[in-house]
Amino acid sequence: MYETPEQYRKIVAREVLILEKLRHYSIAHGESGFCPRCGEYGTWDIATKGFMSDYDNSIYYSTVTYEWRCRVCDFKRCR
Repeated sequence: MYETPEQYRKIVAREVLILEKLRHYSIAHGESGFCPRCGEYGTWDIATKGFMSDYDNSIYYSTVTYEWRCRVCDFKRCR
């Protein structure tokens, strides 16, 4: 069963704090960055599960794989 939008926002908020602490930099929705999984350049999408159509490579938190991913990861099927 998938989480509700509110549950997803809470999960992502927690994961953003963890990643910011580990990487020592801030993450904000719509800002550029590098995917923690594969290192590809992209845009942080911490609001919509990586489906922002106007982003070339959305970086998002996957509650399916429990990790940060991007569209390049999805395309390459990084595991």
